[in-house]
Amino acid sequence: MSQFVVSARKYRPTNFKDVISQPHITTTLKNAIASKQLAHAFLFCGPRGVGKTTCARILAKVINCLQITEAVEPCNQCANCISISSNSSINVYELDAASNNSVEDIRDLVSQVRYAPQMGKYKVYIIDEVHMLSNAAFNAFLKTLEEPPSYAIFILATTERHKVLPTILSRCQIFNFNRIRLEDIVTQLKTIATQAAILYEESALQLIAQKAEGAMRDALSMFDLLATAAGPGGKITYTNTRDHLQILDDDYYFQCTEACLQGNIPAVLSLYDRVLRAGFHGHHFVVGLGEHLRNLLVCKDRATIALLEVTDNIRPRYAEYAAQCTISFLLKALTRLNQCDIGYKSSQHQRLHVELALIELASIYSSGTASTIAPRLDEPLPKVPSPKDPAVVRPKPVHITPTKASTTPLIHANHRLDHAAANPVVDDPKRATITIPTLTSLKSSLTAKEKLSNQEIANEADVKKKIKTQYDRPASELEAMVASYLADYREQLKKDGRIAAYQVMNQSTKIQGSVITISLINPVQEAMLQNLKEELLPELRKKLNHPDITIQSMLIEQITSEKPYTDQEKLSYLSKKNPAIGLLQERFMLEVAY
Repeated sequence: MSQFVVSARKYRPTNFKDVISQPHITTTLKNAIASKQLAHAFLFCGPRGVGKTTCARILAKVINCLQITEAVEPCNQCANCISISSNSSINVYELDAASNNSVEDIRDLVSQVRYAPQMGKYKVYIIDEVHMLSNAAFNAFLKTLEEPPSYAIFILATTERHKVLPTILSRCQIFNFNRIRLEDIVTQLKTIATQAAILYEESALQLIAQKAEGAMRDALSMFDLLATAAGPGGKITYTNTRDHLQILDDDYYFQCTEACLQGNIPAVLSLYDRVLRAGFHGHHFVVGLGEHLRNLLVCKDRATIALLEVTDNIRPRYAEYAAQCTISFLLKALTRLNQCDIGYKSSQHQRLHVELALIELASIYSSGTASTIAPRLDEPLPKVPSPKDPAVVRPKPVHITPTKASTTPLIHANHRLDHAAANPVVDDPKRATITIPTLTSLKSSLTAKEKLSNQEIANEADVKKKIKTQYDRPASELEAMVASYLADYREQLKKDGRIAAYQVMNQSTKIQGSVITISLINPVQEAMLQNLKEELLPELRKKLNHPDITIQSMLIEQITSEKPYTDQEKLSYLSKKNPAIGLLQERFMLEVAY
């Protein structure tokens, strides 16, 4: 029986054209080789499983190949290419810095640099996970990396560039590898499945690519697992992929979104219970729900729809639910889930911690705060009717007929008007008529309007007086009523289990007239107070019948006393309290014993 080789090794690219999603890397390396401007040190940075070590081996193969193609690719047929592909070449030295990170390991590598290659032009040293080297190892490597022999090329690979010393970075050409795109991973999996004669559903491969998060090696490892689970002649299906990879079905998230939109708190809690009974972790559900709401948010505008990375069979469903959600709901829900994610590990009752967050999500619409935001981005603006639009109603022609009582005309009429008065036209029922008033009728109407306006002014004054008497009360009485209402509000928050909101409202409060000032200790409490004001202020103004009541926050700086911990800090502290101690130390040149 032949030995099984995992797909990540079996289908590893052997030339630059097979490397996917890294055209900026491969093109630059090929141009450097063709123009003979190859650097002596490279640093390949990027996430795991994106082709850093693979590109390093291909580069070593190309520069030592005896028959380089016109496209600057290795021939994969000469002795050097075959030996490098089989990991038996003495010109390529690979070091795993994760397990060989001491000074002695680097000194052994430096000692081999002195020997020129026996076959080929270059000796290539590939150091993987270089950020794991100790500082002493880095320092021992500096001089050789800066001025190596002409035949030595160093290729350093790392997933954490920020941990590499700046002195190392300054001596290397840095190449940043990208995460592999979802479409490229799916295409590569289709090619491998076809070569291996494995049946598959495209939605299953898309789910694998989505789970891999841009790492081709992870995708191939999951592909091998599912191919083994399917068995000979079997098929990789969406259902098996979801079950084997422990992926929460999107149906859970869509049901949760629908329940939140309806304000159905029991349905949300029952759904979370089913998720836990299915064996999924609560934190995993919170992170997945946040990703789901983020996908709904990017679906709200065509400019961000390209950021949606989901399988094709579920895209229409995202578009459908995105049309039902407002920007306000999505932003508030994402903010609350982010807080839940941050505090999950430190919570003593993790299930209750998630349930409280879900209850708040389901309460967003029921509290009416989601409707106070601007209209959705995909909502069209109202159309302004055009005068040429046939749907616009145009006024009918008007026929002016003077009254018989018009003995004194208001204006001097012209001959046409006199002629019309002398020869009245029979009124057309379809034509509107306007009666020209006389001077007497105008005077009477003006008198009536003056009386009406005087009456309205009197009524308005009565209303203002009534309103003024309702909320223009003494300041002490108003402050007492506000304090009583805030105390009841705090108790209600405590009963509802909104502990964070209770802590905010329980801070030092100062009431001056209609202004309520709450002293807060950090910006997080200030942001939470802004959310509480949306539900507190309308009720407070309505309860006290005082529309001028406002709530403002004031950040206060907490003064913490610095306590000495080390012996040196204790000596300095005592010297400040008693200068004689410092004088004693200086005169006898005393030092702190460690």
